[in-house]
Amino acid sequence: MAHLRVLIADADSALRTLVQRVLTQQGYFVVPASDGREALTQLQNNSLDVVVAAIDLPKLDGLQILHAAREKAHPLPVILLTDSDQIAPAANGVRTGAFDYLVKPLEDVNQLAILIERAAAQSPAPRLETANAPLLANAAPALDTPANLLNLLTQKHDLNVLLYEYAIEFARATRAAYTFVLLPHSDGQLHLTASHGFTNPVEVGRTYSALQGENFAVRIASARSLKWMQTELDGVKQFTLGIPLLFQQRVMGIAIAHATAPTETFSTAALAAIQALTHQAALGIELARLGARIARLEPLDPVTGLFARDHFLDIADRDFRRAWRFNQTMCAIVMDVDDFGNLHLTLGPQETDRVMRRVATVVREHVRKVDAVGRLNPHTIGFLLWMAKKEHGLAVAERLRTSVAEIQVNTPDEIWQVTASFGVAAYRSTISSVFELFGIADQALRAAKRAGGNRIEGV
Repeated sequence: MAHLRVLIADADSALRTLVQRVLTQQGYFVVPASDGREALTQLQNNSLDVVVAAIDLPKLDGLQILHAAREKAHPLPVILLTDSDQIAPAANGVRTGAFDYLVKPLEDVNQLAILIERAAAQSPAPRLETANAPLLANAAPALDTPANLLNLLTQKHDLNVLLYEYAIEFARATRAAYTFVLLPHSDGQLHLTASHGFTNPVEVGRTYSALQGENFAVRIASARSLKWMQTELDGVKQFTLGIPLLFQQRVMGIAIAHATAPTETFSTAALAAIQALTHQAALGIELARLGARIARLEPLDPVTGLFARDHFLDIADRDFRRAWRFNQTMCAIVMDVDDFGNLHLTLGPQETDRVMRRVATVVREHVRKVDAVGRLNPHTIGFLLWMAKKEHGLAVAERLRTSVAEIQVNTPDEIWQVTASFGVAAYRSTISSVFELFGIADQALRAAKRAGGNRIEGV
């Protein structure tokens, strides 16, 4: 659902710009707003799928935007952004209809992208008012349906997305304040890979270290069954649940829910739902790993027909090592389609793919068979020119720039002129890897973008 139209309303311009850049690169249509009145105007005038609004918006706050979004003929899901000292109003917002909230500063914007897709995929579920609220003996499990997680996971095979998604659902199902997901690594140890319920990484490590004293995760892996642990802090009992993620009798990982409801409040049905959820997560982990292997085997990008990112970088790394060994010249080019976010927003995903296919056709006409060309992200193409100096790279980039500028697209309101910017970097002996070479080319590209686009910068 990367084509979703998302309103981002936050007074912090740096955060707004970061979120807009990351989400746009992932294919979202982002509509920014700097205050509540602007957000309300965008809400009324645009066709939106999800609203992301800060609690502390000036003029109209996030809760007022939530109310407006809920009052629309087709209510919109709302995700609230809050500072750590405003969690109470954010939690109240969730109880009155918001889908969820995130605490600023955002450690990873991808977490917001995950929430946006979840919000668009399902109706907002009521948030539990306290981490230790008891599970009634005959109550339905906390997750919406056992199939929800698997449905989301089979749509994308990214392991980090999968684990973060499961950590959230596991917390809801167990009414836990904190959850951890651990995966086995090649060193034979269980490594903490995902978590939920924390506002900073230090807190994650500190809380998990307190549990590690009893080797709880190791005992769960050995027993291959659900286990409870009870601890006491300042006279208050705390309950911790651990469960193995099993797939065909293999331990794919360990999930731990800390500060759950008391053990006696979990019905047999609730525990069965938790085990079903965990089985889906284990299957999802296997699907993610298989998906990653398949992606590595598939060399071509399905839209442009150019090399896919991973395959391109493998080829570029091989060519770079050869150039380094034999002291040969080479040149890297990073090409970025200008104003891609607005192009995507105006045309939609299918028409934007057609534009990228036309750009790829132009690219093939101006590179040699010995040169490596690949799609680095939805709007960026990378080139590694074999036996080429900076002058040759600049000449190729200029021919490409001129040819891309001949592409025009008819929109309902105007004729859209497609342009692209380029960063060029020539290999020199002080550059130690192909990734460093492309990093230098990317910096040149950023300079071209800052200068207004439709231009070339070389290093």
